[in-house]
Amino acid sequence: MNHFQSYSQLLPCFDCRKNTAEADLGWLTPAMYDSVQQQITAIITGDTAFGDDLTAIITCNSEDARDYLLLNAFGYTEDEVTSSGIDADDLQEIEQEIAASTTALGQVTFEHEIALQACDKCA
Repeated sequence: MNHFQSYSQLLPCFDCRKNTAEADLGWLTPAMYDSVQQQITAIITGDTAFGDDLTAIITCNSEDARDYLLLNAFGYTEDEVTSSGIDADDLQEIEQEIAASTTALGQVTFEHEIALQACDKCA
């Protein structure tokens, strides 16, 4: 768990697309962050228009997948994850999600959505 960090980044405004605004990237490992960075850079610098949310693909092992889901999808705090303060029903649901998202090579993949925010001029 100690290698997850909360990241944010200046991304295009969801309204004007000319200015930037701070967008929450979520809790990621450094490797996940690097991958997300590459994917969102390709999206925002590409020729294709993009919506108000950017979608990146997260690929990780099952241990990181558990923590990723606890922090991002279920909203647990870092302290709750490390202190075993996790609801048993949530753990069961997470295990089911990991099983459904595991590839033939044993990697777990998730779609990771990043919501663009309004800049100061558009807010």
